[in-house]
Amino acid sequence: MTSKKRLGIIYSIVFLLMLAVNYLTATNVGSIADENPAIIQPAGYVFSIWGVIYLLLFIWIIRLFFIKNDTEQLLERLHYWPVVNFVLNGAWIFTFTERLYFLSTVVIVALLVTLFVIYKKLSHPSVFWFDRLPFSIYFGWGTVATIVNIVTWVKKNGIEEVLGFNEYQWTLALLIIATGIAVFVSLLHTDWLYPLVFAWAYVGIIIRNDYDLFWLTVICGVSILVHAGVSMYTGYKRIKN
Repeated sequence: MTSKKRLGIIYSIVFLLMLAVNYLTATNVGSIADENPAIIQPAGYVFSIWGVIYLLLFIWIIRLFFIKNDTEQLLERLHYWPVVNFVLNGAWIFTFTERLYFLSTVVIVALLVTLFVIYKKLSHPSVFWFDRLPFSIYFGWGTVATIVNIVTWVKKNGIEEVLGFNEYQWTLALLIIATGIAVFVSLLHTDWLYPLVFAWAYVGIIIRNDYDLFWLTVICGVSILVHAGVSMYTGYKRIKN
């Protein structure tokens, strides 16, 4: 069996196992997240982005079995990183539904690290655009989910203030920082999808909250992210043409 076929089969098996874990515990994740939710937690519909991510990953894995010229080079770049990512994804579901909030935070940070590594490996100019597309969205959502998970862990521990700032103030600061990260990544890698994931999450946060200053901050963040996304897309089309 060739290394290409072996890795493709391993990706498929671990991905399906991850989906099984998600399917069996998805309801529990939603109900647990809604127990005394943090301000930064988006509205429930925002989490439907997982369906988009999993669909794109499924297409990406299936595609590996059919493309010929670039598959070997692509798999050589990625090796077992997607496998580690899928395992951590399932592990996060387990730790979060068991209310092991600190452990779930550690796991999701590790998950974000694997996404960062995969994303960087797929950001090479020689890599076909679709091979990075699922991970652009996944990495964007992984960044948002990590921030939300950290705040949730702090809140679940009954901590009202950190360094003299309350949850509301920290939420504003984190949204500003997250906006900066999204714009930086999009500009560095000419990626118009990554910042739009943040905009999607920010709109969900607006819907769940009615604080005036909060609205202003998030709306500004959404505007910046959408502008960055459109600019990156325009630049990408210009380069291609």
